[in-house]
Amino acid sequence: MSVIGALLLILLAGVINGSYALPSKYMGRWRFENIWLQFALWTFVVLPWTLMLLVEPDIVKIYRAAPSSLLRLMLAGGFAFGVGQVCFAVAFDMIGMGLSFVINVGLGMSLGFLLPLLIQHPREIPTPFGLATLLGTALAGLGLLFSNHAGRLRDRERKKAEAPGDATGGASAARGRRHAMGVLLTVLTGLTSAGQNAVFSMTAGLQRLAVKMGAGSFAASSVLWPGFLSSAFVPFALYTLYLHRRNRSFALYKEAGAAKYHLLAVVMGVAWYGSLALYSKASRIIGDLGPLVGWPMFMALIILTSNFWGWRHGEWEASGTSAKRVMKWGLACLVVSVVVLGYGSSLRGHDLVK
Repeated sequence: MSVIGALLLILLAGVINGSYALPSKYMGRWRFENIWLQFALWTFVVLPWTLMLLVEPDIVKIYRAAPSSLLRLMLAGGFAFGVGQVCFAVAFDMIGMGLSFVINVGLGMSLGFLLPLLIQHPREIPTPFGLATLLGTALAGLGLLFSNHAGRLRDRERKKAEAPGDATGGASAARGRRHAMGVLLTVLTGLTSAGQNAVFSMTAGLQRLAVKMGAGSFAASSVLWPGFLSSAFVPFALYTLYLHRRNRSFALYKEAGAAKYHLLAVVMGVAWYGSLALYSKASRIIGDLGPLVGWPMFMALIILTSNFWGWRHGEWEASGTSAKRVMKWGLACLVVSVVVLGYGSSLRGHDLVK
């Protein structure tokens, strides 16, 4: 597959990932902990290990042969990522699908690019590729600022519409605190999302080891994820099981219609992990700079897609024209950032292919 084909694969992965949480909107009889524990079980444990064992049965041997430093980085990064995903799931209920993805993914995109660039490829910064990618990342950051401001305007206008005589009362203050907490949680998620790509980039030696031990290209590109995501499952499971016990929500798994909800949770997991597998494959095709070229594009497409679904499901219906206008400016910045990042990657062209 060519570099252009790999970039198209990344765009597809971004669209799929930006849609993964959509089924949760159709699981109204389940509580938060039911939805997200089932999602995490499939996404972080069942699917990664099942797929990897199908394409590379010797995955455990590869882990055993890997340097302990790489394994520690994999497990520590996975645990931190799991904490971030718990924060994201909570924030999703607080500030909505579109805005949660904007803040989380926008921050993850920017830092996920900068960390490996500054640590591993600093010589690329003054090149046309590096400058174009920096510009694209800066545009994405501007889009993030616009989008967060739009979220504040949306909440402010909703407060006025719902309680015109009490816009500064207790209910308004409570909703303001809820918004602030949701933003804080998504910022924490964005930091761990950036760490996800940094760990992927910094454990490239694990991929090379897998190839040396006879693994195929797809298996080598995904060798990190079973161990990384299993570690991420630990904090997710601890938190959601605590909520199950506190809210006595285990019984909801046996209610009428629960089979449909289980299926929707599987769909969420397949979409999330499938998009990650596609990104990993495309990144490896591009080469050592794959995490730098592909990550911003992957993140930007997730933002655009998730906001499309947020708009379709009425998350901005009660907003005034000001909030919608600012949000559109934010999304426009993200669209331009994708174009600039794609142009920057094309400057490297076939030089990126191994």
